[in-house]
Amino acid sequence: MNKLILSLATLALAFATTANARTTSSTSTERSYASSSSSSFLAGGSNENEFTTLLTRGALVSEKPCKDCDSGTTFDISASYLRYLKDGFQVGAEARLQSLSKYNSGIGKSVTAFDIAGVGAYNFESDLKNSIYLKAGIGFFAVVNNARDDYENKLGLFLGGGKRFALWNNISYTPELRLVKKGDIDMGFEVAVLNFSIIW
Repeated sequence: MNKLILSLATLALAFATTANARTTSSTSTERSYASSSSSSFLAGGSNENEFTTLLTRGALVSEKPCKDCDSGTTFDISASYLRYLKDGFQVGAEARLQSLSKYNSGIGKSVTAFDIAGVGAYNFESDLKNSIYLKAGIGFFAVVNNARDDYENKLGLFLGGGKRFALWNNISYTPELRLVKKGDIDMGFEVAVLNFSIIW
């Protein structure tokens, strides 16, 4: 009887050890595959962050458009940050700050306007620095109100796409085209020619 119990215990222990070895091997293989797949898409696994300038511009207008007009300034800075998730997808946000003088605002007074939107992107190529991509976002955008005497923020969205061209190190040239809908304003389009991305 004791020999039977000992034999069964030995058999059970041997079975458990074999099953554990198979599970460990399978898990290691899956982790290795997942890591390899992720690294392959990220060109080394290190390109998880992207910072991009968007239609950024600055100008100092020193001439007067008429005898009694004032000269003015326009300051417009916009940027986005995207974080890589997996399988080509990125998520993040973008923001724009516009400061327009009385002369440049078009509404007769100096204004400061602010846009902010949540953004998602999908990349079609494994090398993010040279990838074609689609991008969509939804958020609040500054537009001139119906009375045309001030700016207000309205819900809006955009759908666009572009292509990154690697320049050097982690910097890419990133031109982009968008269809944009801001509040009740008719849909328009934007072409961003001077976009640059830093990917790390």
